[in-house]
Amino acid sequence: MPTRKLIPSDDPRVRRFLILDDDGQMVGTDEETVRTPQQVNETTIRGRAAAALTTNATYLALPTPRTNTQVAAQVEQLTRQNAALTRLVAGLLNTTDGT
Repeated sequence: MPTRKLIPSDDPRVRRFLILDDDGQMVGTDEETVRTPQQVNETTIRGRAAAALTTNATYLALPTPRTNTQVAAQVEQLTRQNAALTRLVAGLLNTTDGT
């Protein structure tokens, strides 16, 4: 079974590997991009925004009048959604706090 051996590098954005066969002979190379924390946060926030569509549709399907508890929960959800969208639009992806 082939194995990968990390090649030391000064570039923290890319990992390079030697691919070795069962005898330890190089048969190729491999490379992977290391995602930045901002890229990871963007993916997280986008996922939360997509899930919010379901949450909002569920709330809108509730019969009226809605209870104070339901309204308060929705206000909190909308506040988080707004923070998430603001972070995406402004490019402030250093954290996912409040989203």
